[in-house]
Amino acid sequence: MPKRIKIRSKDRDDDELLKNFPDEVIRSFFSISRPTFSIADRPWDPPTDVYETKDNLVIKMEIAGVRQEDLDIILNDDTLIVRGRRDEEVTSEKENYHLMEIHYGRFERIFVLPNAIIPGKITASYEKGFLIISVPKRRVPPSVKINIE
Repeated sequence: MPKRIKIRSKDRDDDELLKNFPDEVIRSFFSISRPTFSIADRPWDPPTDVYETKDNLVIKMEIAGVRQEDLDIILNDDTLIVRGRRDEEVTSEKENYHLMEIHYGRFERIFVLPNAIIPGKITASYEKGFLIISVPKRRVPPSVKINIE
């Protein structure tokens, strides 16, 4: 049976995950780790899908309206950090809003990656409002029984 890759939030520990299993395990797939900013510049969490293909772990983030130059993707040991900012379009009149659901300002998502990846081969693309990060998986040899002489 193939080993499943597990991503968990950096700010949660395993005891907490087990205590609230299975809801917390599902939620922990997506990091909720947030930077600290002023109330006027509250961070938001872009909707994110994380899935696995045969060769890659894929992180797909919906960030329409974020300029590519306002994005940072950082790999620090086993932690992948995606940071960015979506600036609000300034219009002369902002009266009579009936609904405001679009988030603006800074965001940061933190993903703890498994050890079985190839760090130097991570790629990212930005198309049609989606940031897609492909993290190649390293082949892990199957377990082998070692005889005692």
